[in-house]
Amino acid sequence: MVVQETKSTIGEATAITAVCCAGLVAAANLVGAFVLVRSFLHDPGRLDDSLTLFATLGALVAAFAFGYGGVLLWRRDESGRWMLIVAAGVQVGLGVLGLLATLVNYDPEYGIHWFPAESVLRSIPVGLGGVPGAVTAIVNHSWAAALAALALGALVLLPAALPWTAAYTNDRQAPSTV
Repeated sequence: MVVQETKSTIGEATAITAVCCAGLVAAANLVGAFVLVRSFLHDPGRLDDSLTLFATLGALVAAFAFGYGGVLLWRRDESGRWMLIVAAGVQVGLGVLGLLATLVNYDPEYGIHWFPAESVLRSIPVGLGGVPGAVTAIVNHSWAAALAALALGALVLLPAALPWTAAYTNDRQAPSTV
C-alpha cells in the first residue's frame, strides 16, 4: 500500500480564506436583504419604495455572486475567483461611495425615507449588512457604516486577488485514469 503525503500550499490557504470570507459576505447580504424587507413590510411608509427594491435586489445578486463564486473557487475554477473579485470590487466601491458621500455631505434632496441615522457604534453592524448596509451608509452619511461595508468587500477581495489563489486555480489535478 502506497501512502501519498500531501502538503498544504499557500494557494490552498488563500483560496480557503477567500471561500470562507465569500460565504460570510453572502450571508451578510442575505441578512441585510431580510432586515430590509422585514422593515419595509412592517411599515411601508417608513422606507423609500424604489430604493428598498433596488437595495434588496442588489443584496440578492451580491449574495448569489459571493456564494456561487465561492463554490466555483472551491472547485478550482478560475471563473469563480474572477466572480469574487468583481463582486468584492463592487462592494468596496459602494463603501467608497459611502465615504465620499459622507466627506462631501451629499444630500440628493429627493426626500428619501430611510432608516434613521444611528450612533457610530450602532452604524458598524448596519454597514456589515452588505449592499443594504452600504446604501444606508450613503443615505445617512455614516462613515462608520461605510468603512464597515468597505471592509466587508476587502475581506474577500484581498485573498481572491492574490497570485497564490490564481496559482491554486491553475494547478488543477488531472483526473486519474486508474
